[in-house]
Amino acid sequence: MCEQLDLFDSLVPAGVVSFDRDEPSVTRSGITLRAHVVGTYALDGTWMWAWANDSHRDSPIAARSGELRELGERTGVPELTEPMPDLNHFPDPRLAADHLLLMCMGLLDARGGVICAVNERGRLFMVVDDPAVPRAEPRPARLTTALRNGAALLPGPALKPVQGWFARHGVEPVYGPGRVEGVLDGGDRVVVTLGDEEVTGVEVTGPGGGAPGCGTAGEQELEEARRSPDAPHRTFPRPLLAVAAREMAFSILRTRAMVQYADDHLAFDGRAPLWDEQAGELRFPGGGLTARRLGSYDAEEGWFRWAPGTEDIRDRFRHAAGLGAAEAEDLPELSGERLDLTAYGPREAVAVALARTAANVAGHTFTSLGNHFLVVTDERLSGTGTIDLDAAVTDIRGGASWLQGLVEQETRDETMRSLARSYFERLGLQVWHYGQPDFISGVTGLYEVRVYFAPDGTITHVAPGMVMGAPL
Repeated sequence: MCEQLDLFDSLVPAGVVSFDRDEPSVTRSGITLRAHVVGTYALDGTWMWAWANDSHRDSPIAARSGELRELGERTGVPELTEPMPDLNHFPDPRLAADHLLLMCMGLLDARGGVICAVNERGRLFMVVDDPAVPRAEPRPARLTTALRNGAALLPGPALKPVQGWFARHGVEPVYGPGRVEGVLDGGDRVVVTLGDEEVTGVEVTGPGGGAPGCGTAGEQELEEARRSPDAPHRTFPRPLLAVAAREMAFSILRTRAMVQYADDHLAFDGRAPLWDEQAGELRFPGGGLTARRLGSYDAEEGWFRWAPGTEDIRDRFRHAAGLGAAEAEDLPELSGERLDLTAYGPREAVAVALARTAANVAGHTFTSLGNHFLVVTDERLSGTGTIDLDAAVTDIRGGASWLQGLVEQETRDETMRSLARSYFERLGLQVWHYGQPDFISGVTGLYEVRVYFAPDGTITHVAPGMVMGAPL
């Protein structure tokens, strides 16, 4: 499956992901393929099978997860029959979820796998079983990586996964001291040397001992895959993303401070305030806050538009992103025209990230009334209150939740670390890096907030505690 997934990722490159529950299918980088959800992973370290998930189990996209449950019932494998297996007994529960997807691919003989970051709180796992994706044929680099990784992923002797690879390619293995070898269909010879629990070497040679024929074979291609020009294809521009990473969590803090002010001084009773367009005020039972329109969006129709008169706020956004006039003209996200959100994967996240970031770089507070965004400019909201580490956890997780689905893999680590680091700096907390690469800390006195990262940069956990105390 490592070999198959390697081929799949080369044919269907990483990009914006969307899925159709009824078809069922997944679209990545404009390529649509038949696919099924097998499970989801949450920050608490649990995996939920699609057949047990209220959001998926009654839709066609969860059908193949039911096959896994049936297999578990026949073979007595509780991990396949428990609705929500707990992965916390693994050293890295999140990585265990990734490995579980590989196993699901193998059990269902799938052609590929897709992981979709739903938000900061969870990830969705899909297997691709579309015949448009070919079965992986041996190629020297790919098979070498696959044999090494396949043995490393499973505990115990490396011989078993090596035998599995030979069997998948219909190769009769020949055994020698610390080695297994066999001949591929084209006459190339594969020799695998083994340690106790690892593959120590892989050699591929041609029939006469020279260069292997599979090394010069052309790369495999998709067969009649559907290209979907109207599928989500646009990613959040990197210059704007860098600004959003610095601003989002602090914007959430500002909004929370506004709510607290309204509760303390304006008799806020939990009901949504009223917008007085003529007075330019957001009215609470005990008074109002000066505000102005910022923008609006329609998630169902798929559009976002800045409100008239917000050129000054958008200019601040452009300046924060270091964009010149010519560069800014190429970004529809900051123009006054209606922005087509259907070009993006997470539509609402795009609209909220744009509006929140713009409000914060302008030095104001973001709030919303339904699908209408407002920027609160009232000077009484200049402070953010005292440092509250529990609230900091909420702010950072909230900011990550909005941004996680907008970040491309290659910039995720940089972006999410910037989100945490910038928030700490804005609060005046010392940023400590003693836990790198696993976490960074915001420190005040004897206490800290730790932000933990997965190897791909995803924020997996945020928690307060004593400085340099036990793992949180």
